[in-house]
Amino acid sequence: MSSEPGSTYPNSEAVPGTSQDPAVLDPDAQDPGAEEKLRLQLAIFDVSRDAEGRSLEEIRDMLLSAFAARGVAPPPGTWVESVASSAFYGEPYIIDYPTAIAADNLEPAPNPEVRERLAARRELREVQLPPGIFPSQEEWNIPANEVTGAASTRMLSPAGWEGRAVLAVAALAAVAVAAVAAIRAGTGRRRRDA
Repeated sequence: MSSEPGSTYPNSEAVPGTSQDPAVLDPDAQDPGAEEKLRLQLAIFDVSRDAEGRSLEEIRDMLLSAFAARGVAPPPGTWVESVASSAFYGEPYIIDYPTAIAADNLEPAPNPEVRERLAARRELREVQLPPGIFPSQEEWNIPANEVTGAASTRMLSPAGWEGRAVLAVAALAAVAVAAVAAIRAGTGRRRRDA
């Protein structure tokens, strides 16, 4: 996963688990990199099991070796550093939950807490909401020229009565602070003159 032309992840924004990852953009989409991400996750699990007491540099080297052993090119250096840092602190990096669940199905995750989180995610994925809970996809798209109502516009703009009242109170408070400061300054001068 280098930044060289023709690599699977040509830029850092397409690294597994980021906003450009197909599994993040649309969980129902078929992820063309699913197999590679699974091998990466398995390598991360392997290294996380053995990371305790090791330095970041050792963990980083272990990750690079594990990636090579699983037949995947190493991701960008900063990503590997982040994964190594997570393993250093005893927490395996999770690429995304579908990948981690698939990896856990093949080899148990490195610690009980992670296995519990993945089990909870499995349960959530099995929950089926009744039909009609959400509006259809067509109803979600609001044209740019459509007005959604005066009430929502008024709430976003403090230009109405509420906004003017807040500004008036703030102005009165500023005048009161200035008056007190002026009185104290005048009283202080009179005492010095006396």
